[in-house]
Amino acid sequence: MKTYKVGILGGNGFVGGELYRLLSAHPYFEVVFISSESKAGIPVEKTHKAFLYRKVNPKLTYQKMADLTDECDFIFSALPTGILPRHLSDVLDHTKQIFNISGDYRFTDNNVLERYYPASLATSVQAESHYYIPEISTVDPDAKVINLPGCMAVASIYAIYPLVLHSLIEGHVFIDAKTGSSGAGKSSKETHADRVNNFRLHKGFEHRHLPEIDHIAKTYSEHPVDISFAAFSLDVARGIFVSAYSVLKPSVDESDVKKAFFQAYKSKPFIRYSGQASPGPMIKTVHGTNYAETGFVVRDGKCLSLVSIDNLIKGAAGQAIQAANIYYGIPESTGLTTESEGLWP
Repeated sequence: MKTYKVGILGGNGFVGGELYRLLSAHPYFEVVFISSESKAGIPVEKTHKAFLYRKVNPKLTYQKMADLTDECDFIFSALPTGILPRHLSDVLDHTKQIFNISGDYRFTDNNVLERYYPASLATSVQAESHYYIPEISTVDPDAKVINLPGCMAVASIYAIYPLVLHSLIEGHVFIDAKTGSSGAGKSSKETHADRVNNFRLHKGFEHRHLPEIDHIAKTYSEHPVDISFAAFSLDVARGIFVSAYSVLKPSVDESDVKKAFFQAYKSKPFIRYSGQASPGPMIKTVHGTNYAETGFVVRDGKCLSLVSIDNLIKGAAGQAIQAANIYYGIPESTGLTTESEGLWP
């Protein structure tokens, strides 16, 4: 099988580091370019702890984005939101496709962009783009920019997708997402003292991942449901746990919910469906993996559906590699099962 030469934009961040670490073990993707404006000229593996005792490509150094050449078949972008639009035209001059992890091109509605991604409107440069969730979406071969969902958005979507797909719920859905500190990125000003032994609201009702969840609910449901979303900060380094509370239609029972989850995820290699909530999904069992765990509880006409993921892998770097595998006709689990189980205890 062909080996593809790939680049990483924003390689010094948490997600960029995970991209490089995972790709270093991928048999068909070879990283030939990795950007960091602040680390240009420094060996990549010198800045990531995963390579403290092993070297894969010690000669590869960070470069500035302006140094990008035509050698990349495609590129993973882990740039902060608002940066890619300023460089999109130049980047597409040197590659066929971009797998974009930031939020810049997830939406085309200017009202949504103005409210949640105002930096994305700073440039008029556009490209053929496609919002893509590996387990749900279809491949668009003409897309130049393939946009991956936000980490809390995709975990929330996994929680409600079987329910809206099979039209099992109605009325209001409230989604509670709890996330680890790595989701804030390396530039976060929140200190360890702020986070440790603490639990707090991150953002209620106005989080920018809400319109992604709402979009999926409207796309796949015959009868629209009203989505509310709140995000909370956990005292963990990585991981997301989502609890989604919904009201079942009068004729729906637990067996219908069980069938819906089974049918939606039975052929999806990275979604583990337990059919129950206890012990069910946990952050620790998906830590370091590209898996999502799902489960649910049904009682008195209500459904509590649960999902856990690793925000840096299934919520970002791993999901992007999974998408690239699918787009380039490679088995989707390639390069993503070397750490198939989370660390325990």
